[in-house]
Amino acid sequence: MYFGANNSEIYYQDYGEKHNPAIVFLHGVGMDHRTFLEQATAFESSYRVIILDLPGHGKSSNIDEYNKFSGTSAKSIINLLDSLEIERAVMVGQSLGSFVVQRIAEQDPDRVIASVHLGGGSLYPGYPAIIKAFKPFTSLTMLLVPENFLYKKFALHKALKPRTQEYLQEITSANGKNLIKHLTLEMFNDMSDGLSKPLDHDLLILYGDHDLNFIKKLSVKWHNSHDRSDLVEIEDAHHIANQDNPEKFNMVLKSFLQSIDLLAS
Repeated sequence: MYFGANNSEIYYQDYGEKHNPAIVFLHGVGMDHRTFLEQATAFESSYRVIILDLPGHGKSSNIDEYNKFSGTSAKSIINLLDSLEIERAVMVGQSLGSFVVQRIAEQDPDRVIASVHLGGGSLYPGYPAIIKAFKPFTSLTMLLVPENFLYKKFALHKALKPRTQEYLQEITSANGKNLIKHLTLEMFNDMSDGLSKPLDHDLLILYGDHDLNFIKKLSVKWHNSHDRSDLVEIEDAHHIANQDNPEKFNMVLKSFLQSIDLLAS
């Protein structure tokens, strides 16, 4: 299904009964809604599950590179939820999706019952502006690296299981090198811009045991600074832990959902 927002279209899939508590899943750079199919089918019996293609990805419209990606995407998703009459939801974000979740909470805090962050990092209070110094190096590296090599390394860098690597290589190739480069640079901007205040709801912070050390450190730091957070390491998984080990990811997510008041007003 498609929803028109901000002169663009968002592709989404809607699972479960409309009266059930809602969960919205947002994917990472270069991916699409399919990364969450095993979550959609696992939770649709008890929850209303929304999975979607972020702007510029999959079946959604291309992005306007002059707009800030996370903030613009957050606004589009809020509009989508309005159209679906979803007043409140649990937001689940993987990597870049975590940044978009935080922007949704910034723009519409009452919309977010709780949030789940896989391989993400807190945007509060922001990172030193020096982080933007990585942008020219990143741009040059991606410019020089052949496309097919980039897609293969991207998959190996973020996924542990062959099936997840195959998916990543296929979808990043379809979405293209320019999108990966642009959104990687946008993440540097997001980190530098930061948030004005921390998230004011329950958090579940996750990372794969094979993920990069700096992702693990960011996750631990976020957990230690937020007294309403849980921190869980997903074993036998890399950056895309929900696909590498969906059984453990789903078990942890189910436990978290059962621990919070999904009907809180």
